[in-house]
Amino acid sequence: MNKKIKITPSQANQRIDKFLSSFYSENSRASWQKRIRNKEILVNDKEIKPDYILKRGDEVEILEILAPCDEIPPAPFLKGGGNIKIIYEDDDVIVINKPAGVLSQNAESSKSPSVSDFLVKHYQKIKEVGEDEQRCGTVHRLDKDTSGVMIVAKNNQAFEFLKDQFKNRKTQKVYLALVYGKVNPPEGVIDLKIGRSKTNPNMQTVIDTKKKENIKSREAKTIYKTIKNFENYTLLEVQPKTGRMHQIRVHLKAIGYPVVGDKKYFFKKYKNENLELDRQFLHAIELNIKLLNGKNRIFKAELADDLKKFLDKSS
Repeated sequence: MNKKIKITPSQANQRIDKFLSSFYSENSRASWQKRIRNKEILVNDKEIKPDYILKRGDEVEILEILAPCDEIPPAPFLKGGGNIKIIYEDDDVIVINKPAGVLSQNAESSKSPSVSDFLVKHYQKIKEVGEDEQRCGTVHRLDKDTSGVMIVAKNNQAFEFLKDQFKNRKTQKVYLALVYGKVNPPEGVIDLKIGRSKTNPNMQTVIDTKKKENIKSREAKTIYKTIKNFENYTLLEVQPKTGRMHQIRVHLKAIGYPVVGDKKYFFKKYKNENLELDRQFLHAIELNIKLLNGKNRIFKAELADDLKKFLDKSS
């Protein structure tokens, strides 16, 4: 998804390459200059040069350019030489349990390992699956630090068949989320529109005040129910009925119960908490989907070890 930034008065009157290297400090100014020259950065839908001076109200658009699968440099896939567990595989699909810290697809702006890295090594022809060589058969995504079940197509017929189910909300996805506090009511439906935050384009926000009504947004619906209460936390089963970016994390924070360990959507009082967990407690535990043979299958991904350990210590 392309990123868009609306320039505020405090951000105006500076070179765009300098602004971007400051706004996204993980990337160098030289790398942003290269992307600008490669026409991957637009201002008000127009190509610009690295020395363009930003004006108040300019809309900067960062085009999402994914690295082709066959350009992946050879390297150990995971720290310690680990690998991804395959839950199920046939001639049409691969179902995996994605670890945390792994991107769903390759991104030019990140050197982090991706599911695509693993897929190409496991099945070379998968780089031919999808609308272009960047897709590598992926029909849906999990956030980098969310673990769990993920299905990937091995041929273009399967790709279109699976993609249609996600697009038309014919799949059922179930997550486990550990949140702060005792959730009340213990089960419910969160029905709040979601749009990109104006103050931080890397984040999403719910449209819950008049001040946010002018933000471009989309319908979003999440169902949750309590599985277990702990002293300081609540374990929830969560079903997103729509597939918006960061939907579960944004919705749970909006009702007052942010996901434990979430470094993006949290309350200030939890910011300096010393957790024995270095990512958000969110795991895609189950996926119900129809395969090309016409049969519905339910695939389950075992809870990741770091989340298991955290739960045991919280009991």
